[in-house]
Amino acid sequence: MKISIPVLFGCSGISFAFGFFLAWQTLPGSTASAPATQAASAPASGAGANQLADLWNGRGAPDATTQLPALTPARNATAGDEEQKLRERAEADPVFLRSLIQRYETEPKAEMREIIKSVLATVQKPEALAFFARLANSGDAAQRKEGYAMLQQMAPDSPEMRTLLRQALASEQSPELLAQAVAALRPGAVDPAEFEAVLAQLGTLAQHADPAVRSQSVLQLAQWDKTGASQGRLAQALGDPAAEVRQAAIFAVAQSGARSDALKSALMGIISNGAESKALKGSALQVLERFPLSKDEYARYTQARAQAGL
Repeated sequence: MKISIPVLFGCSGISFAFGFFLAWQTLPGSTASAPATQAASAPASGAGANQLADLWNGRGAPDATTQLPALTPARNATAGDEEQKLRERAEADPVFLRSLIQRYETEPKAEMREIIKSVLATVQKPEALAFFARLANSGDAAQRKEGYAMLQQMAPDSPEMRTLLRQALASEQSPELLAQAVAALRPGAVDPAEFEAVLAQLGTLAQHADPAVRSQSVLQLAQWDKTGASQGRLAQALGDPAAEVRQAAIFAVAQSGARSDALKSALMGIISNGAESKALKGSALQVLERFPLSKDEYARYTQARAQAGL
């Protein structure tokens, strides 16, 4: 499971909740035709400029009479500039934003969907959040996957989104999607009761049968808990039978700043394990640099470094 770094933003309060409600009610349905948008000229240069210009001008949107053009997205500096212009327009123009949302829902080409998703996932508007929430609440697994991925990239800090994701943590049956939902539940300022509830959920999921779910839960525990209450879970994860969980736990310990004897003992066990991979031993050795070591522990540490060629 790869770890992505989301872009955080705050979005809370009465104005957001009202806007979120209105956006949810006014989102276009998956079968509606795209609304008309005012034509505007967009700079076009290099391969891939055409499909971005099509999005800008509302061309190529699927309907009963129009077929999509054959498009190949370009990943170059010009394309990046054009995508940024699309983001800025979507931020400023609600009609254009709704047309992008509808285009995403009806677009058959994966390349174009990726471009639109890249734009939508950075638009800090209630319409976009409502759309992501609707996907995450869908009965269709493919739509939930898209919704969790977008929420993970956007990382909204709002009570509505945390409630939605915590419900997903309690009800999602697919391990793959559950791991995505866990990754999307980014830490934020919450009251003590919710904080304890989130830690309890993540602590339970850190013992899930699926190693990807365990890995993400361990990482999120380290992000959420700055009190040290979850160090026992982290120590347990350092001895997990799955290598990906042990690696996630090492990273979590490094991020959390925790320095308990239990964690040090678990890390020493990793570097002393002859069956452990060189990569994991190297990670554990790096984290142990931050721990105070006894004379015997230091001898074991230096021996492990030498054996690892460090």
